[in-house]
Amino acid sequence: MNQVAKNPQWRDAEHFAERHARTVLAYVDVRVNLDAQTQPDNALDLVGYDFSGRVEHQRSPVERADVERLRAAAGATVAVFYSRSGFAKIAVLYAEEHRVALFGYTDSGYATPMNQCAVDLVLKGQAESARAVRTATEIVSRHATAARLDAERREREALADALRAESEAREAAERQRIGRARNETLLGRTVALLLLIQVRPEALRETVEHLAQTTIVSAVAVAVGQMSLGERPHAIALVRSLFDDAAAALEVMTPATARETTNYWASKQAVERGLDALDAADGLGSVGHVGPEDVTAQLRQAERCWRAVADELERRQPARRDPALPSQRRARHLTGAR
Repeated sequence: MNQVAKNPQWRDAEHFAERHARTVLAYVDVRVNLDAQTQPDNALDLVGYDFSGRVEHQRSPVERADVERLRAAAGATVAVFYSRSGFAKIAVLYAEEHRVALFGYTDSGYATPMNQCAVDLVLKGQAESARAVRTATEIVSRHATAARLDAERREREALADALRAESEAREAAERQRIGRARNETLLGRTVALLLLIQVRPEALRETVEHLAQTTIVSAVAVAVGQMSLGERPHAIALVRSLFDDAAAALEVMTPATARETTNYWASKQAVERGLDALDAADGLGSVGHVGPEDVTAQLRQAERCWRAVADELERRQPARRDPALPSQRRARHLTGAR
């Protein structure tokens, strides 16, 4: 029928057939052909990549000639005919022989296949729709799984970063606490040594000689593996006291002009590493029991640091005072004179 002569109901039928072809037959690219036709009898009402369709809204059944014209116009594409009034028997026989799908439809919006070719087309469309749904579902599921895994990964990374930052903050605070405690101990030992020197000028030389010649650190490093859990803390505390005395003696013997020398800073670093080894041997910052082999390894490290400190102390050791030289005059309140 001429495109211009079609009434609104016929247009509605064409749009219904378009939806049917898209949703039931799974030809999703089908559309109503609105182009003007120079030969109305050969006009296609529905067109798609592999789809050609006609829609008849007349009162009489479709004849064979109409089906033949659709078959000729469809060419190699799938040919589908929609009719409101059904099809003549000879038209059905021709359509079955030439693979033209016939559908009848009602004004209320129902369509039914009228031959086996139409039934096959519906089954094929259902299978295609099911496959497309499965494919789309799998794609969505993969994307959802990937998004969930990515969100979980980001959450784990954020949690790990937060825990790492918290751990670093705790470690920094602990290092500051240990540094303050060591500085306070060094200050106290240094002040005590300076006061002792005021009373006894030979006290510095005697202290340095004692520290340079002591074998306590080596003895503890050798025997700590056989010590009991009750003896071990006392031995480590004794070695720590020697390191504190050595650091104080180093501060007293080093003038302000020599505080930037390499030997001074190397000795300071050796003291710090030795104290760190003693803290590790004492279990500071560790969870649970520290094994004897770990304690022995840390004490060996402390012993190596002690050797470097002792060598520097011995190098800086003050010379003995010549008895022939007059002694330094001391304040009266230090000599006990009234």
